[in-house]
Amino acid sequence: MIEKVQYNYIRFLYFNKHKSQREIAKEMGIHRATVKRAIKNPEQKYHMNVDRDKPVNGDFEKRIKHLLEYNSNQPKNQKLTKRRIYELICEEGYKGSYSSFTYQAREIEEKLGINSHSKC
Repeated sequence: MIEKVQYNYIRFLYFNKHKSQREIAKEMGIHRATVKRAIKNPEQKYHMNVDRDKPVNGDFEKRIKHLLEYNSNQPKNQKLTKRRIYELICEEGYKGSYSSFTYQAREIEEKLGINSHSKC
């Protein structure tokens, strides 16, 4: 994954120094598609084009939401990590992967306005 600083530098070279995408890619030793992506999208975020069904997460969405809300109201030293929340719902029968759980957890946190700085 290319760092945000590099994205900004690519954009600087392209817009301010008027270098071509090919020149930038060659100078930095990265793929031209990466340069193109940095120029096109100033924010370094992954965007899904199509929302997919979440058959595994669907049954546990309310439970994950409840645990995240509960966790956000706890004092800092009593908060659960996402890994621990994942382990708890696995004990309840969740069959999904950790990455699909964290993706859904981040979506729920954004909807609820919960700013999670805890390490996963």
